[in-house]
Amino acid sequence: MTDRDNSGIRRNEGAAALLVEQYQQRTFVLVLYLIGDDRDKAYDITASSFVEALVSTPSLEDKGSFLISLVRAAIEKSRAAKIIPFSEKTDFADFPSEKRNSLLMIKKALQALTFNEKALLLLRDQLHLSYREISAIFKIPESDSRIQTVRARIHIREKVEEVLSSGE
Repeated sequence: MTDRDNSGIRRNEGAAALLVEQYQQRTFVLVLYLIGDDRDKAYDITASSFVEALVSTPSLEDKGSFLISLVRAAIEKSRAAKIIPFSEKTDFADFPSEKRNSLLMIKKALQALTFNEKALLLLRDQLHLSYREISAIFKIPESDSRIQTVRARIHIREKVEEVLSSGE
């Protein structure tokens, strides 16, 4: 191998390390919310999604393409995984009690959504992806990603109201 080849490998390793550092936590949380409380499975899905995205992205300098490949892989793998219901004993100990109650209520409402509704809301509101990026991930027109996300917001609002009215 020449010095030129070695510098390219080092550059790719550095770019890969930066991408992993930048997206690992958010991808893990996305997968965890999509599949339930199975942290080990979420870790496995996250790691294998990174490998798939790193291999399939032609240039690691193109963060947008990498992110779309990563999230698409994570969603596909999460969709195929067995969903584990969320535990009521989720650890929100670092939060004040009002915030803990709100987070539990949102978790319950999220559980009642379809897989795609959860994914759309999490991509838009937690990962802050644009509708263009979401449409690329789901391979749908951008207008459809907007419409489906709005419908998912309406649906989660209804579910939150149900949780509130049931007094849980």
